[in-house]
Formats: sequence, C-alpha cells, structure tokens
Amino acid sequence: MSANPVAIIAGAGGAGAATAASLAASGFTVVVLDSRAEAAEVVATALFGVGQSAEAHGIDLLDVDSVQALRDDLVDRLGRVDVIVHLVGGWRGTKTLSVESVANWNALHPPIVGTLAVLTTVFADDVRQSPRGRVFMVTSTTAASPTAGNIAYAAAKSAAEAWMSGVAHFLRDTDAASVTIAVKALLTDQMIASDPDKSWPGYTHVTVLGDAIAQASVTGVGNGTRLDLTGAGYSGS
Repeated sequence: MSANPVAIIAGAGGAGAATAASLAASGFTVVVLDSRAEAAEVVATALFGVGQSAEAHGIDLLDVDSVQALRDDLVDRLGRVDVIVHLVGGWRGTKTLSVESVANWNALHPPIVGTLAVLTTVFADDVRQSPRGRVFMVTSTTAASPTAGNIAYAAAKSAAEAWMSGVAHFLRDTDAASVTIAVKALLTDQMIASDPDKSWPGYTHVTVLGDAIAQASVTGVGNGTRLDLTGAGYSGS
C-alpha cells in the first residue's frame, strides 16, 4: 500500500516528464504510462534515481481491458489512485479544408479524445472517492477559434473539453475536481536548444505546466475549473 497519494501520468514526453517530476517532488507516488514502454521507463527511472517513488508501464491506452487490468493491479498494490493527468496528444494540420482534414481527424481523435475517455472511465470511481481526486487535461486556445487548416486538431480538443465537462458533472458533490488547462502551445528545453534564437511567444514551458498541476493537486481547486496558463508564456532564459 502507498502512504502517498498516487498520480497517473499518461504520456511520457516532455510535459509528462516535467509533470511527473513536480508531482513526485510534492509527495506523490507517480505512475507513468505510455505506449512506448522505454519512454515511460526513462521518466520513472529518473525519479527513482533521486529517491522518489515512481513506476512505469507500457500500455495501449485505447485498450479498455488492458487499462482496467492495470487499474486493478495498481489499486491492489498501492491501495489508491488519486490523480489522473492526461498528456496524450499530437498535432496535424493542412493548408486548408480538404480530404486530408478527415484523415487528420481520424488520426487525432483516438489519442486526444479516446485515451482520455478510457482513462477517466476506468479510474472514475477511484478519483471520485479520493479526498484529493483530480483529473487534468491540457487543451489549446486554438480549440476556441479553429481555422480551416487546424480544424481537425481544434475539433478533437473541443471534444476532449466537452468530455472533461462531463467528468466534472460525474464528480459533482465530491471533493474531487475535473481541471482543464489551457495553453497556446507547450515548450521544452529540447525545443529551445534546437532553435535558441527563437522567442517562442506565448508558449508555456512544460515545467510551468507541471508545477501548476502539482499545486492544483495539493491545494483546493474548483471542480470544472479552467486554468489558463497562456499568461505564463516563455520569456527566455
């Protein structure tokens, strides 16, 4: 059994690594999930190496049976799951509306909406029963003003936001909360290193995201909150 609250991080990219580090530093046992087992292991090993509690699992987050089996294993061993952080996504766009837009929708809907649906459904009761239950999803401001070129991406993010509103309704009258975090785009150190002369206007660094999620996980936050991090844009080193 884990004496610490347990946070599941879905997605082992830059945002996942930063968020896992922030939550682990805040006293959470972190469970990192990714379709790439090696990527998840890298994030968990880095935390374990500095004495923090973490584990990794390679898993298809669209496979309900696999996620349910993982949930049962985690609850059996750790006794609880408190926080779900959905950081699975992707981006595809076109110059204008075309048949490629349909292909983009078909490619983006599963990772952006489908994995969120599976995770929140499988772990819904665990989050609902936790005194610090949280579900986090990151959206983009482009969802509110889609263009012909990014219509598939914006539509997928809008659908995910609608799903989170439904999660908030499920969590009503409890201490748990559904929280949607809005950014223009996320920025990693690797992106900065690859183009050091670029100013990255309006981008939110993944460490800012991770710290915001950790803070909202340990302090009070309203169910259905939309946390806008667009004002925390990158200003250079």
